[in-house]
Amino acid sequence: MRGSSHVVFGLAGAVVLDSALNFSGARVLGIGTSPSPDLLAQKIIYYGFAALGALSPDIDNARSTIGKRAGILSKGIQHFAGHRTLFHSVLGLALVGGFIWGIQYLLGLILVHYGLLQTGAALGVVGTHQSQLRAGAGLAFRAFLVGYFLHLIADSLTEGGVPWLWPNRTRFGFPPKRHWRFRSGSGIEPVVVFFVCTVVVAGVATQRLLF
Repeated sequence: MRGSSHVVFGLAGAVVLDSALNFSGARVLGIGTSPSPDLLAQKIIYYGFAALGALSPDIDNARSTIGKRAGILSKGIQHFAGHRTLFHSVLGLALVGGFIWGIQYLLGLILVHYGLLQTGAALGVVGTHQSQLRAGAGLAFRAFLVGYFLHLIADSLTEGGVPWLWPNRTRFGFPPKRHWRFRSGSGIEPVVVFFVCTVVVAGVATQRLLF
């Protein structure tokens, strides 16, 4: 799928989870006061990392949205591993997720240094002394995993499928029969993306009205 389509899928999933569980903090609209710098930072980090996660599996494709920005790194990965291999699997999700866990911790330390204590806590940094700081399954990590996982789901809807169990190279798709899925970049893709957006908006609106 196109990079823009993956971002839509990733952000759609992030919106649903945030609406239900308030991962990124209180709602910006309708809370009665102007959002604090901490709350704004949490929103930006949450949705930013969800979008990054939605693009990251395609680091193994030098012509992809993220591949073009990664340059020689993406070309090297594609040359040695190929497209839709390690990074399009549960193993790849775990490995890249571990890297993001560390990035989140460093980002949290920086934000705590600049006074954004709530955001630092949301990123897994706790305690007031250096010896007490530790990493946790925080805001950026969760958002990234949502985006990454939904990238794999989205690619599983295409004819090519995804090797979820790599290094087992068997590709799986939904529905199981290949000819029931759509081709990446075809005219069906924007229809699927529009349908997802419609369902997300309707679901979030219903949830807000009922709860």
